[in-house]
Amino acid sequence: MRRSVERRRRRGWLGLPGSRLALIHHLTAAFFFASLATALPMFVPAVAAWAGHREFYRETHVITGLIALLVGAASLTGLAGPGASERRAAFLAWAEADAAWMRSWARRLARPAYTGTGPNPGQRVAAAAMAASLVALAASGLVLRFFALFPLWLRTGASLVHTLFFYLLTVLVLAHIALAAITNLRPLPAQDADPRHAGQEG
Repeated sequence: MRRSVERRRRRGWLGLPGSRLALIHHLTAAFFFASLATALPMFVPAVAAWAGHREFYRETHVITGLIALLVGAASLTGLAGPGASERRAAFLAWAEADAAWMRSWARRLARPAYTGTGPNPGQRVAAAAMAASLVALAASGLVLRFFALFPLWLRTGASLVHTLFFYLLTVLVLAHIALAAITNLRPLPAQDADPRHAGQEG
């Protein structure tokens, strides 16, 4: 039983890999990376010279970026399965214990144990920052896409916002992937990995 619980814990609050919530999570990541890949021909001269078709990449970049935002937002609705209100409440909730957990992490430079059933405080902060970054990228990206409709000062500001939030979101996503990899690659405790305990999972 303990091994089963440990495996569920290590999968994180997304639950089983086949769940709708996990599917939405991975679709959001896929569209984000598609948007990132299609941005390269527009901003990296060497890639632009090799890829060509700048207009195609620009339109694909805009579409995949907007889809990433919409699909990510769907994780907080009933489309991701039951428990939408609980997920929203889990991300919005914040208590002194959460602040203490974050301070402990910052002080020790190591993630403390978390006994709750939902996302830990660090995951909630990261998710909020990612959501804000996607919204900022979408809004500034639309200004840059339909630049003729906006004054120069707004286009300049949108370009700065788009660049800054691109770097912020990229750092957050890479840190998220690194932490997920470290957590999932960490070996199970010896007691749980012992085949003699296999019959105790029920």
